[in-house]
Amino acid sequence: MWSRGIRASWSLNSMGLRRNRNNKGWQHGQAPQSPRTCVSVSAAAGFSGAFQAASNLLSRLAGGAVLGAGGVLAAQNTAEADAKKKERPQLPTSQLPWVQELASRSEEVLCPGAELRNHPVASMFVDQDHLFETMVQSKQIGEFRCFYEKAAKKFHSVVQLGMDVCGFPQTVHGGLTAAIVDETLGGLGVCMWRAGKLGVRPPAYTARLEVDYKLKIPAGSTILVTAEMDHVSGRKIWMRATVSDGMGTEYAHAKALFVAPRMPHDVIVNTFSKEGKEGPASASQQR
Repeated sequence: MWSRGIRASWSLNSMGLRRNRNNKGWQHGQAPQSPRTCVSVSAAAGFSGAFQAASNLLSRLAGGAVLGAGGVLAAQNTAEADAKKKERPQLPTSQLPWVQELASRSEEVLCPGAELRNHPVASMFVDQDHLFETMVQSKQIGEFRCFYEKAAKKFHSVVQLGMDVCGFPQTVHGGLTAAIVDETLGGLGVCMWRAGKLGVRPPAYTARLEVDYKLKIPAGSTILVTAEMDHVSGRKIWMRATVSDGMGTEYAHAKALFVAPRMPHDVIVNTFSKEGKEGPASASQQR
């Protein structure tokens, strides 16, 4: 019995069940486990391995099912979006009541990029590479119309957005919203410049733009962006803007700082102002 028990335990050890070699019972002189016990341990280990393999297989099958369901859902969403494009034709902005009301109280003007390209001086520094004109040509934007209210000193952009301008599904990309706001603020700056409100300086550049997003803009929407002047100080122009649906629902608020480039007379004025400040100091030093 002893010899058979030892042989049985060592045969099981060769299968990877190294238990009897380090068994504390052997160190104390206890008798080894019987062959029947060793065989039952081996059977339990084999069952555990089979169970683990089956569990891994089920996990892989479940993961594949989830991925497959996700693919089906994505395909359905794409099909629904394509169907909405066909079912919801966009009306020309001229047929929208709020656009008609806006046009009745303001003057329709060129977009800032087109305005600069048609100016006799600015056209020498502007290339034919404007973002929004390209987006209109590619049908990502249906219409981009601009209006200027001289009395209120407000600039409005009416933008008919396409369906292929999304970041989050069926939602207009926030970066595009910020770009439209920036274009509208620039339009106000150009109109104020042409009206002589900014002196002889050329149009300013964006130095800072902050946009607070309140609601997401659905793809295919027609939006109204209104820009207003806060104040002007030297070369710095502070402005603010609102993005809405034209009927009271606001999507975003923005504020910006534009800075005009330095002109030759700025250098002259700064030079004389510095000399004026340094004059008394130099006189006191001479005393």
